[in-house]
Amino acid sequence: MEASVWEGVGGWQQLQGDIHGLGWSVEALDFSAAESVNWAKSFHPDCLEICVNFAGHGLVRAGERSLVFRPGFFGFYAQHEQGLEATRSSGEANRFLTFEWSRSRLAREVEGLEDTLRAEVRKWLAGRSSDPLVGGVRPLPEYWGHAWSHWVSPDVPGRARFLWFWGRALELAGALLFAEAPNKGQARRRWNNARRRVERAQEYLREHLAEPLCLQSLAREVGCSPFYLSRIFSEQTGETLPGYLRRLRMEKAAELLRAGGHNVTEAAMAVGYSSLSHFSKAFCRVMGCCPCVYPYPARLAR
Repeated sequence: MEASVWEGVGGWQQLQGDIHGLGWSVEALDFSAAESVNWAKSFHPDCLEICVNFAGHGLVRAGERSLVFRPGFFGFYAQHEQGLEATRSSGEANRFLTFEWSRSRLAREVEGLEDTLRAEVRKWLAGRSSDPLVGGVRPLPEYWGHAWSHWVSPDVPGRARFLWFWGRALELAGALLFAEAPNKGQARRRWNNARRRVERAQEYLREHLAEPLCLQSLAREVGCSPFYLSRIFSEQTGETLPGYLRRLRMEKAAELLRAGGHNVTEAAMAVGYSSLSHFSKAFCRVMGCCPCVYPYPARLAR
């Protein structure tokens, strides 16, 4: 059905699954249209759909309840027999993924967890509502990655992509369809605040790559204490601040060496090293070979 709906604008691709045979499906849409597109024509009755929006704007509406999908947001909705209105914007690129669940397959996956579902999802799943379901939207977490290619063509072997998409379908359902306990909501806000500080610290370090690391200055920049910043940075990235900066510098130095416009000394100075020996040790530690033979470490065997 989807292929015929999107035939006029193109850009439809079945990535994984089969809504009729398996009860779940993942599809990719990548198109531009001169006029708005009736998105609702692609919805299956008695199926819940999660949209991950990368570009363009989408609107889903039922009566007074509506969702607006902006770039970088994801959310859910469910058609019953009819009643959902949905459009995709005109005059701009539209790029989004849909993860679709049949009612019976989703019920099987959440069996035993029904009490923890959002009330409206639980009611829809049990078939106690004849109305379409209009859920909510949330920003796509940074740690999931926002690169379109990462989602459409994951870097996993071909046969393993089934598992990759299946895992993502479960992860998205888990993130959207379950209710949060009050204490979990508070914990999530703390986590989001910490994440924003870590992302700002990472951005600052990228912008000041060649400058010495001053923890006090960086902490003032992101609005917290040096101790707290060090702790949350390690918790959320798995790296210490000095280790993260060293890796950034070595990756940039490696990029300069690959391009061929810098020798080792020039690359070292470009990323903030005045000592060639310190630079070489750091480069070997991060890149696994001496900078003088990079990017051809096989020279060491000669």
